[in-house]
Amino acid sequence: MADAKPMTKLLVDGIEIEVPPEYTLLQACEAAGAEIPRFCFHERLSIAGNCRMCLVEVKGGPPKPVASCAMAVRDLRPAAKGELPAVLTKSPMVKKARQGVMEFLLINHPLDCPICDQGGECDLQDQAIAFGFSGSRYAENKRAVEDKYIGRWCAPR
Repeated sequence: MADAKPMTKLLVDGIEIEVPPEYTLLQACEAAGAEIPRFCFHERLSIAGNCRMCLVEVKGGPPKPVASCAMAVRDLRPAAKGELPAVLTKSPMVKKARQGVMEFLLINHPLDCPICDQGGECDLQDQAIAFGFSGSRYAENKRAVEDKYIGRWCAPR
């Protein structure tokens, strides 16, 4: 008979779940049914934590959002009075942080979504609608790059 793997209990948006300790917070949140936006995380790739869209709030943890793809469940500390560690995915702190990240990601993104080559299949566009907001604090012109000749297979448009 195989040894049972140890499991760790935690709360995700008030839902108690039990997951392996090597799970990331992102994987634990998804096991609880919470939808976490992300651009750089994939289960078969090493953790990068570059996009910062997967931010969550850890109760009893740091007073700032945490990248859920880069923190393991085993790294959570029990809450005060021995309560289970708690992760929030929809708190005002998380919402504000995701909006800020989305605003930052869109600073130099071209605004040609209706005619983009992705044809409506763009994760950035989908997440900008879900987590962004209509305005921006930045009034500067967007960065423009000339088409570069990078070889005969990639002719400029």
